[in-house]
Amino acid sequence: MSELLHGEVRDGRPGDVHVTSYALLLIFGLLAAGIITLGYLYYQHFKTNYRKEYEKQLSAIAKLKVGELTQWRTERWGDAAVLLNNAAFSALVQRFFENPEAPEAAGLLREWLEKYQTIFQYDQIFLLDARGTMRMTMPANLTNLASAISQRIPEVLQADHVTFLDFYRDEADHGVYLAILMPILQGPGSSRPLGALVFRINPESYLYPFIKRWPTYSKTAETLLVRRDGNEAVFLNELRFATNTALNLRIPLDRITLPGAQAALGREGIMEGLDYRGLSVVAALRSIPDSPWSLVARVDTAEVYAAIRERLWIVIGMMAILLFSAGACVGLVWRQQRVRFYRDQAKLSAALAQSAEELQDKNAELERFLYAASHDLKSPVVTIRTFLGYLEKDIAAGDAGRIEKDMKFMRSATDKMAQLLDELLDISRVGRVIIPPVRVTVQGLVDEALIAVAGGIAAHGVTLTVSDPDVTVFGDRIRLAEIWQNLIDNAVKFMGSQKEPRIEIGVETRGAETVFFVRDNGVGIDPRYHEKVFGLFEKLDPRAEGSGMGLALVKRIVELYKGRIWVESPGTGQGACFFFTLPEAVESAKQGVRT
Repeated sequence: MSELLHGEVRDGRPGDVHVTSYALLLIFGLLAAGIITLGYLYYQHFKTNYRKEYEKQLSAIAKLKVGELTQWRTERWGDAAVLLNNAAFSALVQRFFENPEAPEAAGLLREWLEKYQTIFQYDQIFLLDARGTMRMTMPANLTNLASAISQRIPEVLQADHVTFLDFYRDEADHGVYLAILMPILQGPGSSRPLGALVFRINPESYLYPFIKRWPTYSKTAETLLVRRDGNEAVFLNELRFATNTALNLRIPLDRITLPGAQAALGREGIMEGLDYRGLSVVAALRSIPDSPWSLVARVDTAEVYAAIRERLWIVIGMMAILLFSAGACVGLVWRQQRVRFYRDQAKLSAALAQSAEELQDKNAELERFLYAASHDLKSPVVTIRTFLGYLEKDIAAGDAGRIEKDMKFMRSATDKMAQLLDELLDISRVGRVIIPPVRVTVQGLVDEALIAVAGGIAAHGVTLTVSDPDVTVFGDRIRLAEIWQNLIDNAVKFMGSQKEPRIEIGVETRGAETVFFVRDNGVGIDPRYHEKVFGLFEKLDPRAEGSGMGLALVKRIVELYKGRIWVESPGTGQGACFFFTLPEAVESAKQGVRT
């Protein structure tokens, strides 16, 4: 093409201007085709990857909730199984039945059941004799026993195992409940029933709030719990966009476009269909093991594609800018050639050469840009929808400052969610990724942790007190060091405005148990939240740094070594002390075990 342009200059014929115009139009057409093609490929790649990542996230949430529900059911079975073959409990019940007026037996039995109700958070507990007569209730003086329970009592009295009564509606208060039914046998090896215990569960206290909870902000995300009932799927929980749905809302199983129907039929995986509102949704379907339940984690398709549509407009805008720039460059070259052709042939030759060079630079710049864009296709783990509305308004208003702030928040939040998923993966690997255990002193682990958080300690001016713990442990050195590192880092972050921040690290012996601790004089923790702080994604202060999974990771590592962890704090502003034990690591080190 450069030879053609130079030939036009040398010939100096007026018709050469038209040839040059055609050449420039061809160049612009090629550039436009390249820009549009690359923009289309970039958008399609982003769309595909974003959808895959969103489906992975949806599947991860469904898997997490299924695991929690399975654990919850297992724990409820275990509550009753403890009493099923308990000879002492059976003897106490028999004494009470034989002499109900005996204050000792009645008192002990009531105390036992009260503790069960309080500790395991059962709504009501009923003690029935072998004839099905109610003999004791928690709370006292209850008279209501739902027909769904009464109908199962004869079956329970003839069984030798725990029975789980699925969701049912109580005709007295019209509430939805579950129940654990357990026979009370006369003694070990005996099949003669003394009576039965009924543990009534109110799903409003834990189950429904857990099902409703979603780990990220979403306008339409929802979790559904369904089971099959004949040729219908019945919803077991209250829905986000409908009321009075538990055990009332039913859908035919032949409506295959509904995720709830597909889940009730036993299908698992990702599907796109219509929900109970008739709106298009993307859903993750999972069956809950050892139960008739199936779980649906769903999000409106419109919400899923909101980020994709936003990216489409960005790509269109970028292509428009590039096309305009290419057109402007080509137009400028054409104008210069046209003017200089009629002014001076010699100057026109130089101008054409310069224009070709400029065009080459523009092409090179365009190639570099597209290359960089093609390598920056890591879609965010979660698109922060809150700021998309703000961004749209700010773009329309042309407020460059606000646009920059919106983008900054979106990038920061995306990085944060990526960190959450990475740390969640890290938590899931605890105990699965096997690293050869080594014998190491606790002092060595503390030193490694202090090196890792030295910057934060220095920045806050924290005074450290480290006792010389003459204790050796045996295990995964990296994981063990992470315990102290996370607890020390947590203490530094929550020092608040303490003028003389202090952290004490040490170990103490309580009987035969070795207890490690990290104590600070920071902001403290309200006693109501002492258990909550160890949960996944739990942050008492949403403004605080971190993902809220550091303490959850510590808990997993501690439990890997058969230990326990707890926090003691008088309250807000009075500091906190985290205690933990590592019995398996300590015992293995004492015995010299190398597994």
